[in-house]
Amino acid sequence: MGFSFHADADCNRILNFINRDCHDLIEGVSRRLVDYHWSLAGGDETRLNVAYQTLVSDGLIVTTGEHCRLTASGYRVVLDPECAEVEVEAPIEVFRRSGPLTEYALRTLIIDVLHRNRGRSVKLDELAEEWAISGLRAGELRDALDLLFRDQLASFAGLRRRSVALTSDGVAYQGGRAAPAELVNMAPELEAEDLKARSVDSRTLCLLAAYAAGDAAESRSVSFGEISYRLERMKIPGFRVFHAIELAHRLGHLDYDADTRTVHLSNSGKKLYRAANGRAVQWAIGQAVLES
Repeated sequence: MGFSFHADADCNRILNFINRDCHDLIEGVSRRLVDYHWSLAGGDETRLNVAYQTLVSDGLIVTTGEHCRLTASGYRVVLDPECAEVEVEAPIEVFRRSGPLTEYALRTLIIDVLHRNRGRSVKLDELAEEWAISGLRAGELRDALDLLFRDQLASFAGLRRRSVALTSDGVAYQGGRAAPAELVNMAPELEAEDLKARSVDSRTLCLLAAYAAGDAAESRSVSFGEISYRLERMKIPGFRVFHAIELAHRLGHLDYDADTRTVHLSNSGKKLYRAANGRAVQWAIGQAVLES
């Protein structure tokens, strides 16, 4: 929940950031911190600069070197706000207000952080600094990286392996479709032992999800729960069941109808299903079930 401080959405977002993060009335808040939270919310640099200029011209903030602070008029505005939703929630905000930590929430967050570096590799110390600025724990960063490495969505980069970069599967995951609420609600809690499980590639997991949808999904719609049940019957661990289904939906192999709350195979999903001959499926199941 944010506050309606300004009629312009971009200016309002900056004022919310300053209101939340400013702990020194004289020095104000670091421009770098505001800029970082702006990038988390998906804003571009041009709009950010325009919003800064608008707030300065409106007499609500002043910028001094690497900091910005509220003016007296700015303080009067933030002391009497109207409660209103901030228009777009960043992954970090969703993560902060979520309940028990899930692999899905952690995966979505770390993918977003890495993606905002525009595809380049990120040094581990820079990544740790960005993570800390967001108020997240170091232990969660370690878990997030273990999660991405296990799922082959990121890898170490550089001669000394002190940087991290998204793999091609990671880039595809980031650019895919967000999971519907019905699927997100099925996400299992994060378990430390699951992070040590055997690595399974994205195509294998999508093949399993398409196979579990089965013949029925070629002629009718099924539910996420039905697909999950079929995968569990194959003795596939719960964390991998969810990731397989979420990945297949994200990459467009499973289509979700929000009106009927049902799922069916897309054209690419049907191709995966047809490719899932007996030998291939048995191998895929073996890869997914094997824990070490």
